[in-house]
Order: sequence, then structure tokens, then C-alpha cells
Amino acid sequence: MAGGVFLLIIGAVHSLSLFQPIAAPDSAAQQLVDLAASYKFNLMGTFRSLLELMRGFSINFMLSAFGIGLLDLAVARERIGLMKRVALINVLWLGVSLAVSLRYFFIVPTTFLSIALLLFLIAWFALPSDSKA
Repeated sequence: MAGGVFLLIIGAVHSLSLFQPIAAPDSAAQQLVDLAASYKFNLMGTFRSLLELMRGFSINFMLSAFGIGLLDLAVARERIGLMKRVALINVLWLGVSLAVSLRYFFIVPTTFLSIALLLFLIAWFALPSDSKA
């Protein structure tokens, strides 16, 4: 349950970024932000800017955290074997997400993903295996 609640917190914290404009510290950075917002790529007949793509992926991540967090809470009172498998799935996707975060993100999302991964690792190890249930 703690992991599911934490994923909901991650989604809520991440949603705050959707309401913040990108602050450029200087004119060169502002020029980059302006280009990222205005220059449109032709993506199979659909024109999207880099900022539109980034916002779409950002919204998708937020909704994924909410959806998986709700799924975790929904199965929190189910049989042990199911909870253990769901915990393992969370460990796998959070492990991959953490690897991506270590390469491409910064300390805040990396820390949040690390804590979530740790919560689900603890749950997976703490839950008895099917043979013991």
C-alpha cells in the first residue's frame, strides 16, 4: 500500500511541473526555449514542437504513476501471490525508469523513483512466495 500511495504522490508532484512555465536564466536559454516551443517537426504528417512532445511524455508519465498507483491500491487486499507478482512488475518498471532517470533526468525524479523502487523491493521480499501462502 505504501508503494501505491507513493506512486500517487509522485504523480501529484510531477503534475506541478505542468503548471510552471520554463524559466530561462539568460537570453541564450530563452532563445532555446523559444525555438523548442515554436519550431515544428513533421512527424508523419503531424507537426509538433519539442516542447509539445516533452509535455505529452510528461503527462503520460504522470498518468502512468497515477494508474499504476491506483492498481497497486486496488490489489492491496488481494491474495498474497497476486500482490507479490504486482510488486515484481512494479520493481521491473521502476528499475527501468530509474535507469532512464539516472541517464537523462536530475536528482529530484531520480530520488522519487529510487524511493518507490525501494518500497516495492521491500514488499516483494517481505511477501511470502506462493508455496508458503
